[in-house]
Amino acid sequence: MSACVSSFTEGELLVSRQRHRLRARPAPPEDASSVPSTATARNDQRGRICRLDAFKRLKQIGEGAFGTVSKARDRCTGEVVAIKSARDGSSEAAAALLREAALLAACAGNPAVVALRKVARSKSGGLHLVMEYVGPSLHDIISARRRHDLRFTESEARRVMAQLLVGVGSMHAHGIVHRDLKPGNVLLEGTLDYIAPEALLCQKDCAGPVDIWAFGCIMAELVNGEKLFQEDDEYTQLVSIVDLLGIPEQVSLIPLGAREERLSPAGFDVLRGLLEYDPKDRLTTVAALQMPWFEGRKTDD
Repeated sequence: MSACVSSFTEGELLVSRQRHRLRARPAPPEDASSVPSTATARNDQRGRICRLDAFKRLKQIGEGAFGTVSKARDRCTGEVVAIKSARDGSSEAAAALLREAALLAACAGNPAVVALRKVARSKSGGLHLVMEYVGPSLHDIISARRRHDLRFTESEARRVMAQLLVGVGSMHAHGIVHRDLKPGNVLLEGTLDYIAPEALLCQKDCAGPVDIWAFGCIMAELVNGEKLFQEDDEYTQLVSIVDLLGIPEQVSLIPLGAREERLSPAGFDVLRGLLEYDPKDRLTTVAALQMPWFEGRKTDD
């Protein structure tokens, strides 16, 4: 993959052909049965727990319902890292952080997932995740481009989507579902804008297709420069989804929020496959990457 426009050069994004790819941070798991146990995480992190004061906090770079993410520097090595901290020091927060550590450990070696460096303990006993720092998020890049009225070209959108699909495809192959994919996590609090309809309806069997839906929303945002859905509650979000997709027989006739001059017919085929209302009808990461639109990656590189 070739280096992209200057907007990407410092990101958690498309940085250089040899070294970096799009990164995603796993969201705190909702279903503990689907991830390695807390005990496993403790065993995996044995010998990798350090003191929090070994790092100098530089600035806060993200905040959500669960906690905060800060940019920091290792006082010994000088390495810049990201530190995730829970809002409170409760045992529940510690368990959630250890589950996330287990997820990150399970994704070790996946270039699309931020690497876990260590688990740090504060003087009060609270746990913190020390991860690699990879710069601004896709949300930051989209926002910066929007301010300057710079749209992603179709080839740029294709490169972004290909990297996302490859990365999350590897996670799905290990039985890991992100459940909170959005430009801010490719790092910020959960929003409705990228949540699949089955998750909005609180269905219990949500799996990999919820990530595929989020990719459809991200792809539409890349092409248009604005969010596909921007509602404040679950009900109006579902209404907006139905308004956009229509009834199943009419879905193939609807432009799915992307203007024709910005996306080729082959691109629309991918977008439709990502935004199928029924999760059983949505593309998988493997199927999506095999569609004709992604053949253009050969000329994009």
